[in-house]
Amino acid sequence: MKSSTWVVGSLLELLYPERCTLCETEHRPDLWFPRGDQVPGLRIWDGTHLCLACAAGLGTGYVRGELGPVHSGGIQVTAAVPTNPDLVKLVGQFKYHGLRGLAWPLARLLRAPLAAACEGSGVVDALVPVPLHSRRKRMRGFNQAEILARLLALDGKIPVVTDILTRHRNTSQQAKITSPCERRRNLAASFKVRPPAATWPEGGSSPNRIGLVDDLVTSGWTAASAAESLSEKGWDVRWVLALGFALETKNTSPRVDTLERGF
Repeated sequence: MKSSTWVVGSLLELLYPERCTLCETEHRPDLWFPRGDQVPGLRIWDGTHLCLACAAGLGTGYVRGELGPVHSGGIQVTAAVPTNPDLVKLVGQFKYHGLRGLAWPLARLLRAPLAAACEGSGVVDALVPVPLHSRRKRMRGFNQAEILARLLALDGKIPVVTDILTRHRNTSQQAKITSPCERRRNLAASFKVRPPAATWPEGGSSPNRIGLVDDLVTSGWTAASAAESLSEKGWDVRWVLALGFALETKNTSPRVDTLERGF
């Protein structure tokens, strides 16, 4: 998105009354989801763009399923909810229309899935957001997965590391590609990985355990390609964390199993 578009959007945010992204209603100040702490990528004027009632309707549990087969086997994906139209709308407004403050309510959705992933698939030494190509990140102004990961890491328990996994091919948007074969070709050899020895100090207990963070897992090829690239370089990818996880369809590959629900 052009910088002039961001400027215009930011001015409109400041000058006009805000409406909730989902119910499209204006609300009193006390009925909005509260702003959270600042992390890189969020701006001091960002609102949350979501009322408390709509935020509560998104849920507070998690779903979990296996994305597989990937490299030596399947990989567990833990998400807040099965992907649904409301979540797709929120993520789309967050990523493509500059509503960065949606990161606060969306990150809250990831708290239960994060705890479930650590309990069910193992603790990790770092959260690694699925990266954008540098050109796309400059155009967008931020990486949505990185903002979500940094908000989750504010409690200090799990650090965020962004230099382990980078994207060196500016691939087409996966959401716009419907063919599984085309999705796979689109992501082929698109990630570059630093091996553990180049990143972590020697010693310690299994300092190569990482969890991937993404927004939506749909066909699964992005998460699968990232996990495979990391695994080949010696990283122990314990799980993938996401806001939404798509149920199995005829056009989904790798296969997404039926999801387990938890609260």
